[in-house]
Amino acid sequence: MGVLSEELRDQIRAQFPKYPNKRAVVLPALHIVQDAHRYVSIEAVREIAELLELFPAEVHDTMSFYEFFKDEKHKLGKHRV
Repeated sequence: MGVLSEELRDQIRAQFPKYPNKRAVVLPALHIVQDAHRYVSIEAVREIAELLELFPAEVHDTMSFYEFFKDEKHKLGKHRV
């Protein structure tokens, strides 16, 4: 079992009908994972890529473009001001 629970995978899959293709689901998928874990791990990036039928680098490119996504080294705190 990976870092994404089946519930998170289902939440990501639920986004598919809302977008024209799976590539467009990268941003919502990253938000779903970060909301659940407070960061997006490298393993989560790999699992999102697999789910969306993309390369992990494509998902990581989107993640690194937006500064509000955090990785393992820079997790979100418990409280946001």
